Amino acid sequence: MNKNDTLNSLLILLAEGDQAAFRKIYYMYYDRLFRFAIHLIKDEMSSEEIVSDVLLNIWLSREKMTDVTDFNAFLYKSVKNQALHYIDKTNRRIKCEDLSVDIEYIADDSDPENLMLYDELNRQLKKAIESLPEKCRIIFKLAREDGLPYIKIADILGISVKTIDAQMAIAKQKIEQIVKRYLNG
Repeated sequence: MNKNDTLNSLLILLAEGDQAAFRKIYYMYYDRLFRFAIHLIKDEMSSEEIVSDVLLNIWLSREKMTDVTDFNAFLYKSVKNQALHYIDKTNRRIKCEDLSVDIEYIADDSDPENLMLYDELNRQLKKAIESLPEKCRIIFKLAREDGLPYIKIADILGISVKTIDAQMAIAKQKIEQIVKRYLNG
């Protein structure tokens, strides 16, 4: 019996509610999925949580697992999606200096007016980033907030580096427009 036959047998048993089959699948995939999640988010505890959530969802939707044509790809994509959701959720803080927007900021932190303007500018930046189309926003956050190189982002999202480059140019242009409108208005 080859690996695919074994996996198919386990998936059929899983669909029937066999807990032993689920445990086998869990132990077959946990370490690989955990390493993949660590590679994406660089946080051990959160990676454990992501992989456990994905595997729990496999159990909860076990009846549908026999319909999945490529179970391996399904698992990795599920972990990738959970990791991207985690990154999106935890990286809401935007640093003004990370953006390629020409902003003059007076460095006097003791002046309440400057602090208020700085806070408002940060709110506008966050709003501008959140207004980007979803794919563009994810790419921007992975590149700017997480500091991932374009090639790694392309690998994670399954798109070309040229697409990443184009999406980053769109993001920068839209953010610049919104910030300039705020500064001039």
